[in-house]
Amino acid sequence: NMEKGKDGLFKRMGGEEGVGVFMDRIYDLIQVDNRIKSFFQGKNYQAIKEGQRVYLTELLGGPKIYKGKDLVEIHKTVGLTDYHFDCFLGNAEKALSGLGLEDETIDEVVVSMEPVRAALMNRAQGLAAHAKQVDGQSVLERIGGDQNVEAIVETMYGGCLGDPRVRYYFEVNKEKITTIKQKMVALMVGGFGGPVTYDDSKMRQIHYKMNVTDYHFDAVL
Repeated sequence: NMEKGKDGLFKRMGGEEGVGVFMDRIYDLIQVDNRIKSFFQGKNYQAIKEGQRVYLTELLGGPKIYKGKDLVEIHKTVGLTDYHFDCFLGNAEKALSGLGLEDETIDEVVVSMEPVRAALMNRAQGLAAHAKQVDGQSVLERIGGDQNVEAIVETMYGGCLGDPRVRYYFEVNKEKITTIKQKMVALMVGGFGGPVTYDDSKMRQIHYKMNVTDYHFDAVL
C-alpha cells in the first residue's frame, strides 16, 4: 500500500489506532440507525467490527493484514442494497467528522470505501474482453473498430459541452481537449476488447479533486 501512495491517508487517519477509533464511532452510530441496524442484530457484533477494522486498515493504506473471507462470499445472502451502503457511508462521514478530520481527508476515506459497494451487492466487476465477445467478436469489432470509437467520443464530448450538468468539466483549452479525447478513445478501445494502451489505475488520482458524483457520471453516459 505504501507503494501505491495511500500510506499518507492511513497516517492522517492516525494509523491502526485511529482506524480502530473510527470503527468504534461508526458502530456507535449503526446501533441507533434504524435503517441498517437489523443487519447486525443477532450476529457476533464484535467479530464483525474487528473484521471490518482489519479490512479497512489495509484499504486505507495500512499493512496488508486482512486474511478474512472474500467480501462477495460474506455478503451474498445478506440482501444489501445501494441504500443500505449509502447509510453506512453516511455514518462513516459522521464518525470521521466527529474525530475532527479535515474535509479533504474525509472525502478521501469515503472515495476509498466506495469501490467496496460492488462486492457487497455481488455485482460483476471488471469483465474481461473475452467475456464480452459475441459470435467470436469483441465489442470493438462489433461497433466498427477504432474509427467509430473516435466518432463516439467526438459526439459525446460535444454533447457534454452543451450539457449544463457537466459542461464545467469539459470546458478547457483546445490542446487539453485533444488530449482528453485521445485518452477517452484509448480507454474505450481497451475496455471494448482492443489493445490496452491506457493505464486506468491513474483515473482515481486524476479525478479525485473534481468532485464528480454519480449524477455527473450518469449525465455523461
